[in-house]
Amino acid sequence: MTTNVTTRATPEPRELVAWLQHTRSQKGLRAAREALLPLHRRHPDNPAISELFDWHDACWWQPLRFGCISLERQAAEHFEFVWTLALDTDFSSKLAQFPGFPTPKELLEELTTNEQSLVPEINAIHWVVFRDGTPIGLAAIVNINFLHRVATLSLGVLPGHDRSMAVADAFCASLMFAFNCLGMNKVQSRVSISNDHATQLQKRLGFTEEACLKQEVWAESDNRYQDLIALSMLRDEFATNKVLQRQIRRRHDPMLDQTRAWPRHPLRQLRV
Repeated sequence: MTTNVTTRATPEPRELVAWLQHTRSQKGLRAAREALLPLHRRHPDNPAISELFDWHDACWWQPLRFGCISLERQAAEHFEFVWTLALDTDFSSKLAQFPGFPTPKELLEELTTNEQSLVPEINAIHWVVFRDGTPIGLAAIVNINFLHRVATLSLGVLPGHDRSMAVADAFCASLMFAFNCLGMNKVQSRVSISNDHATQLQKRLGFTEEACLKQEVWAESDNRYQDLIALSMLRDEFATNKVLQRQIRRRHDPMLDQTRAWPRHPLRQLRV
């Protein structure tokens, strides 16, 4: 497969994607980027190769450090921690975007896919939240829509850490990633109506309550439907909220400050 793609005068998009996915899974993300470089030099006017080269950016995969926490992209190595949370119905019921995994095999497949995928391929990025080397929760930006520049933020931190500075740090890191690294214009959030602490924290950080979503999710722990509070933040609000901007002054990775503008239709040339 590698020989066919790298030596062909005009690589086919379908084969190019399959080759890169295979390279990422077998040799890692850096190897895929390095493999793309000579192809990009050889075919500078090939839009499919240019798209893939641009989207193979380190920002999707590298750990993010902010204040007292770090965000690591979910991978197979995090299986035990994530599976424990999947079995914790009280935790998962408070995390509106937490997907259900009926079997360990399905979770492992999901973690493996997430670890290797480009953000435009899955329209999401999932992290494990770490504090002092210990996993304490999950964070995710899902339903990423590059056309409308809107995405949904989900965050859940374990008891014992959920009232600490770690929660605000994880929110700030996720928001900076969404507005700067992803170039979003609006970030949405869905919070259980019973989780008043999370709602009030998000409001202090600049979120605005938009609506109450009646019986939006099924709560296994309570055996009933549960209402969600819909909140949102616009880019202008992100830039002007005083509480959030004070929090952002905490030590963090410089990459989170870099504003990027991605195409509104990512990987358009590769839709075959």
